[in-house]
Amino acid sequence: MALKKKTSKKAVKKAPPPKAATTRKALKATATKALKSEPVIRSKGQHVLYVDSRFFFPADSSLGYIDHFQEGRQTVVAGTGLVAALPLPVNAVIKSVTVYYKNTGTEDMQFFILKKSIDHHCPSGEVEVTIDFLPPATLAPDNFVAKYIDHFDAGGLIKDKYLYFMEVYGTGKLSEKDVRLFRGIRIDYTYLG
Repeated sequence: MALKKKTSKKAVKKAPPPKAATTRKALKATATKALKSEPVIRSKGQHVLYVDSRFFFPADSSLGYIDHFQEGRQTVVAGTGLVAALPLPVNAVIKSVTVYYKNTGTEDMQFFILKKSIDHHCPSGEVEVTIDFLPPATLAPDNFVAKYIDHFDAGGLIKDKYLYFMEVYGTGKLSEKDVRLFRGIRIDYTYLG
């Protein structure tokens, strides 16, 4: 018969306690540190921002739109426009805008950047920051073209107390041969801080 060796309580070593979990104070400090860092869009210097056609909607909801996935977006009612907010911070300076579109028709589409005062009504309505034409054009293999724009009111400066927005006018499908799609834009800008 085998006898079990009896061990004393003193001989049994206890494992060290597990390391204490991160304290609430340390977590709060880490979270606060993360909140204080500025987003990339507000870091000083030059930046590029792409805005997809899915950010654009008809100025009047009753006009409707058709989304062609990768090809772009158009209004249901021909000759109307798609509108979106301009997502730039105050003190950004627009250097250029490139509009990507398809226009296989015979008439120009138009691109606008507009601004309006946030704190008072202006009898003249919106002020044009830029306006340019998107002419009919074809380019193999799928007829998408780009229009480069580099002329802006106030040198392209995004001022405080204004609401900025973009409009692409003249989208829609008039016929199988006359297609006007808006695909998106590229904005080159500098943030001054």
